[in-house]
Amino acid sequence: MKKKVALNADRAIGASAILISLLTLFIFLYQTHLLKEQSRLSVRPRLSFSKNITQSMTVVDSDSIQSTLINISLALRNNGLGPAIIESNRFVDRGNPYDILTFFDTVYPKLRKYGVFTQITELKIGEALPASKTIDIFTYQYQRIDEDKINDYLNISEPYELPFEVHIEYSSLYEEKWIIQSNSEGHPIKLD
Repeated sequence: MKKKVALNADRAIGASAILISLLTLFIFLYQTHLLKEQSRLSVRPRLSFSKNITQSMTVVDSDSIQSTLINISLALRNNGLGPAIIESNRFVDRGNPYDILTFFDTVYPKLRKYGVFTQITELKIGEALPASKTIDIFTYQYQRIDEDKINDYLNISEPYELPFEVHIEYSSLYEEKWIIQSNSEGHPIKLD
């Protein structure tokens, strides 16, 4: 009988050792998963758009005739922790995509009659936008007295409204992809 008890004790110790080894393996695999997830999240970009409107008064001559200049700019900011790699970019008007550099001359050529584009930035495919950095996509400057003409031409009811969208598709260093749209509220849309 004593031999059987010793044998059962050996089996119990062996089974316990196997169970402890399996639990250790599970914990090791789970920790590895957590470290990988933490590493991925530590370099995740998060792009957002912001529309900036500034007004400045200018004196035309010594008789104190003033005019008001309006600057409208659309900026792209990376609020994430890692760089955003640009995968594609386009302006979209009435469902049709356009190249950023030629959009205004193609779709809204009369805007140059009322004002000046002081900046149009080309976002190149593969270009990285570092974390906490902002770039202006475009800046348009015009006189306040032309505001009603511009609103009529763009067919907008609210001043400073953009009748088009900018779509930016971007990825992280881990090749996760998102798309952000300038006229949409909320989070970027994750792509599969």
